[in-house]
Amino acid sequence: MSLDKLARWPRYGRMAVGVALFLVLAMPWLMMPAGWRARRCLAVMAWRVLLRSFGITVEVHGAPMPAAGTLYVANHISWTDIPVLGLVTRAAFVAKDDMRGWPLIGRLTAEYGCVFVERERRGKVGAQAAELASHLEAERGLVLFPEGTTGLGDGVLPFRSSLFALVPGVGEGTARVQPITLRYVHADGRVFNAQEQRQIAWIGDDELLPHALTLAGMGRIRAEVWFETPIEAGDRKALARACEAAVVARLGSCA
Repeated sequence: MSLDKLARWPRYGRMAVGVALFLVLAMPWLMMPAGWRARRCLAVMAWRVLLRSFGITVEVHGAPMPAAGTLYVANHISWTDIPVLGLVTRAAFVAKDDMRGWPLIGRLTAEYGCVFVERERRGKVGAQAAELASHLEAERGLVLFPEGTTGLGDGVLPFRSSLFALVPGVGEGTARVQPITLRYVHADGRVFNAQEQRQIAWIGDDELLPHALTLAGMGRIRAEVWFETPIEAGDRKALARACEAAVVARLGSCA
């Protein structure tokens, strides 16, 4: 057995212990009433434990706008984006409805405040928009992944302006919008090569458990979160282009 393979076993053990502790924290989180402030504390602890179990630390650049009424617009690379952004923002997530059925994760994200949308069900657009509006009007903001899916992270897929249409206030220019750039690198700042970048990304039909084991075996990882300059744009197509340009520019400057 190679030294590289031997080095992975302690990492797998760290992942197993961390995931078990995450589940222990998740139980009271699920049972607490929605209004309790302790739920946020437990959520932050759970996200931190989960990320550390995979050797992921988070480095923040810039400052987030106050969450209430803010739409955060981020590129999307992996399932780890959710605990990373859950740790550094007080925001719910806009996610595809099929995520609701994921074992345990669907329940946890729903309790955390994930808003599941069915973009193909035109009859539900009004109800979904009302639910999104309630989050923007309350203490929390929303995180939108306008690529509509995950990418490798070395660039971005086109930001779909149709997804912005789901969020109340965007077309009228009343919503506050802040782009976020996500980037994963080695703990010492070295850029991942193409093979490593593919191992970080969770794309298409990748199964969760094999991806999690691969991720845990990679060693220390740094997740960089860049809070970009807020954008004012009433037209959703212009807003999508401006947010995409901000993320592309950041990734280009970091390359």
